[in-house]
Amino acid sequence: MKTLNTIKTASVQDKLITKKMAAQRLSVSTRTIDRMAAEGLLEKVFVGSAPRFRNSDIDRIVESGL
Repeated sequence: MKTLNTIKTASVQDKLITKKMAAQRLSVSTRTIDRMAAEGLLEKVFVGSAPRFRNSDIDRIVESGL
């Protein structure tokens, strides 16, 4: 049963969110999200041609206080 909880937690953390959602979570502009991606602080994941960001990456930035 513990394994199922671990898998569920991992899938929630790796949820993909839009640039607008990422900006809202970090209280920054969408342009700042673009800059962070260009600097390598965030990795863009493309779904078709639409960029998305990993929720776990946003959590990491929130925890580190960047």
